[in-house]
Amino acid sequence: MAPKVKKQKEIVKDERLQAIVLTDSFETRFMPLTSVKPRCLLPLANVPLIEYTLEFLAKAGVDEVYLMCCSHADQISEYIENSKWNKPWSPFKIQTIMTLESRSVGDAMRDLDNRGLITGDFLLVSGDVVTNIQFDKVLEQHKLLKSQDRDHIATMVLTKASALHRTRSHSEPATFILDSKTNKCLYYQDIPPVNGKKSSISIDPEFLENVDEFIVRNDLIDCHVDICSPHVPAIFQENFDYQYLRRDFVKGILSSDILKKSIYAYITDEYYAARVESWQTYDAISQDILARWCYPIVPDSNFLENHTYSYENEHIYKEDNVVLAQSCKIGSCVAIGSNTSIGDGTIIENSVIGRNCKIGKNIYIKNSYIWENSTIEDSCNIEYSIIASNSNIGENSKLNKGSVIGFNVKIDHDQKIDENIRISSSKVQNLDKSFITSEDEEEVDDDDDDDEDENSFDYEIVGENGTGYIYESEDSDYDDDASTKPVNSLMYQMFELTLSDDSIVSQSQIKHKKKRSYSTTSIATDYGEENFEKEALETLARALENNHDLDTALLELNTLRMSMNVTYHEVRYATSTALLTRVKEFIGTDTLNNKEAVEKIFRQWGSLFKRQIFDEEDQIDLLQTLNQVINDLGLEKQTLLYILTILYDVETLEEELILKWWKDNEIDNEYVAKFIEWLEEAEEDDSDDE
Repeated sequence: MAPKVKKQKEIVKDERLQAIVLTDSFETRFMPLTSVKPRCLLPLANVPLIEYTLEFLAKAGVDEVYLMCCSHADQISEYIENSKWNKPWSPFKIQTIMTLESRSVGDAMRDLDNRGLITGDFLLVSGDVVTNIQFDKVLEQHKLLKSQDRDHIATMVLTKASALHRTRSHSEPATFILDSKTNKCLYYQDIPPVNGKKSSISIDPEFLENVDEFIVRNDLIDCHVDICSPHVPAIFQENFDYQYLRRDFVKGILSSDILKKSIYAYITDEYYAARVESWQTYDAISQDILARWCYPIVPDSNFLENHTYSYENEHIYKEDNVVLAQSCKIGSCVAIGSNTSIGDGTIIENSVIGRNCKIGKNIYIKNSYIWENSTIEDSCNIEYSIIASNSNIGENSKLNKGSVIGFNVKIDHDQKIDENIRISSSKVQNLDKSFITSEDEEEVDDDDDDDEDENSFDYEIVGENGTGYIYESEDSDYDDDASTKPVNSLMYQMFELTLSDDSIVSQSQIKHKKKRSYSTTSIATDYGEENFEKEALETLARALENNHDLDTALLELNTLRMSMNVTYHEVRYATSTALLTRVKEFIGTDTLNNKEAVEKIFRQWGSLFKRQIFDEEDQIDLLQTLNQVINDLGLEKQTLLYILTILYDVETLEEELILKWWKDNEIDNEYVAKFIEWLEEAEEDDSDDE
């Protein structure tokens, strides 16, 4: 009988439903707030974001939950340890996994694969999802598809919505091309905003071979809820250049002639599903919760054990011990936390007020979010703004549309905060700073204190008695066509902020050579970059000397990059230096002349760059890097011309970006100038032909 019992236990183990929660967004759109607290713990309708995700998993019948934690991992771990999800009666077992070196979804998935935690198909979900989807239907469909298609490795959950639906991501709209009969995904393309102009996609007809009928969908909300097979983490492990879940992994799978795997979509319009991925969606989902569009996800469900919200007419929610003056006016779609007081003559509309807040007299608050322990003094005007916990707004101050007041900020009286200003209580020196772990925070805070002693607060903004600094993103605000902007909510008023910061991955790719960068385990230092350069040059020298294949060289480079936590700029710099050093050796020993040496090296090894550039800024950076290294090594100016012709010929560099790089930079190279003239003439000829 013993073998039979053992077999039964194995079957039960295989049927466990596991969930992987990516608690880190690997983005900086909520800076400077996320320099203090991780996005998944920011309050949405006075409930930490992670709670909505965990409630969904509980209703989905998940048995085991693994939280992949990177930024502020200690805060997440402490929160879970003290939450109801860690109690003996929790519906699932929960564990926090410290993946401190991860800088993207791809890194987290590779870490997951290394740990060997996955036993079967699992649910992959972001820690900022709000949904009431009936998951058993999704799982049933996934199992059916898997029985019919042995190559099926993932099912994406998508919900139907109009193009301008407020919970759709305006920052990363996407197009899915699906088999109209099976919803098998044939092609995926994210379409960045183009200043109100029409967008288009280009697809290889081979993707649509053997398909009777397909449909193009750009009316879908993708909240990143996926059912994945155990093959998914392994594929990330095999492809180190996969960083994003959709634009790298999904697109890579669909376009691969080698993997031959299938991805399907489960589309529904019966349920609510959205991600809090931007200021826009933060406001939209908050308003949907207040308006009960995502029932039973409403404040009076009281997800937290100590919450006591009750529902009143016109979508007003109040906790116990709320003190309201007789002459104050509470409009529709308002939630107010316990121990909060609101003074005479104050008007509040479409807003959320946290616990223990003091709202004075004659204040007007509209479409704003005031977090716990904050104070708003008399006669203030606050519209379309966010005020983080423990902040103080002095009397007679005005916060214009798009204001974000960080934790512990103090605004003096009679201050006017202009539109789209973000203020933090301490200087946030670098976008990557949100990835510093708790062990390093004390040291960073000490540095900030020193800076604050030397550099006073931005008094022209916060006032003479105020405390705070303006947070300035390294990216310029997105200049959108005014005709596409919404007009009656925070997402419309803060549309520029939605796109002012991009993914940490792309941010790190455009940093310059000696610019300091922060890792998750160390304070800013150039040691990692210098050490990486030395190791990378030795690795590439061996590859060139022994004629290794490209994939082996790429794997070794990516392993070095991850282990030393450097940016892709450093990888491109090291690759350029290694290849051009080899060119210089051929020339110096009279083995080959300049053109022959470049032809030999870059025809064979130039493809390395294709796995190191991911967007237009990366191409520009590569051009700058090549020009810099050629000058540093004392090579002839013709060298750059020879390299450009090769990289242009193999489609590593795009014509329009070469022209843009030349136009924006004063490059002293008459040989390249002739190549640019040729490109411009070719472009004019194409225009004439059209």
